[in-house]
Amino acid sequence: MKASRSRSLLVLSTVFVVLGLLYFDLTQNAVALARIALISTKTNPAAQHGSLIPKNIWQIFLRPPNSNNSFQIDPSKISDAASWLARNPDYSYHLVGDQGASRILHQHKLSNKKLREIYHGLPNTGMKSDLLRYVILANEGGVYADTDVEAIRPIDTWIPEQYSESAKVVVGIEFDRLDGPNWAQVHEELQFCQWTIAAAPNNPLLLRMITSVVTRLEKHAKDHDSTVGEVEFSDSDVINLTGPSAWTDVVFEQLRIYQPSLTSVRDLTGLTEPTLIGDILILPIDGFGMGQPHSNSTNDGSIPDDALVQHKFRGSWRTSNDKS
Repeated sequence: MKASRSRSLLVLSTVFVVLGLLYFDLTQNAVALARIALISTKTNPAAQHGSLIPKNIWQIFLRPPNSNNSFQIDPSKISDAASWLARNPDYSYHLVGDQGASRILHQHKLSNKKLREIYHGLPNTGMKSDLLRYVILANEGGVYADTDVEAIRPIDTWIPEQYSESAKVVVGIEFDRLDGPNWAQVHEELQFCQWTIAAAPNNPLLLRMITSVVTRLEKHAKDHDSTVGEVEFSDSDVINLTGPSAWTDVVFEQLRIYQPSLTSVRDLTGLTEPTLIGDILILPIDGFGMGQPHSNSTNDGSIPDDALVQHKFRGSWRTSNDKS
């Protein structure tokens, strides 16, 4: 009887010792893993904070002029949307139509009566889309892309690690004259594109752009002794009042606030790597502008390492027959 009790005590003692050793081992491993994680976040700021730009993807498809409420989007017109979903699975994707645009303009904090009146009064769909993208990014932040833009690289790779805690806007170059001839309907030296923009919400650049668009449209209407809703806008007006030319003007104004030594957009020509000025990250031509026959853009059918998107230039915003 005593021998049996002794054996039981020995077995229980052994079990307690084994469990104690296992607990100690697991505890030490957990502490070690915690230390590794802490070291990792200290040495890699992106792991701790990540990009300042929210994980939103925005695209816009407004009803064409003279269409009725039964209008439906042709799926082939948004076929490139799949690339944004496939390469950015953890992002929220938004395709904004007319009803969504109205909700955004009426519900969000940056909207006001004048802005809403101008937006709803605009007869030009391209201008509406321009103004709406600025309002969306100023309010919500994220990445805006035209529906004819294909995502090439995941958004999480767009901002170099050394700028991840500083960059609040990412802009690309559409045209860089370099030593070549000027192109029609663009800035003489360099033009930023707005078919793709990434931004943190409440950024001063986007706020400045919204104010600039409203002012330009009002002045243009006044110069024509008319109202914004009654003026007939040309393709050139779209580019200069709400589109890439206007965008270039305002981006450069903001860049000069950050770096007063800039005298002209010519100072930014020939970039070969991402450049941060203030909180604006400027990409080289291939970042957002690969596949073009100018500006040293890669146009041989290959995809360069620094290409993030590809614009297909379907020109659905144009009012003329020229869709190039």
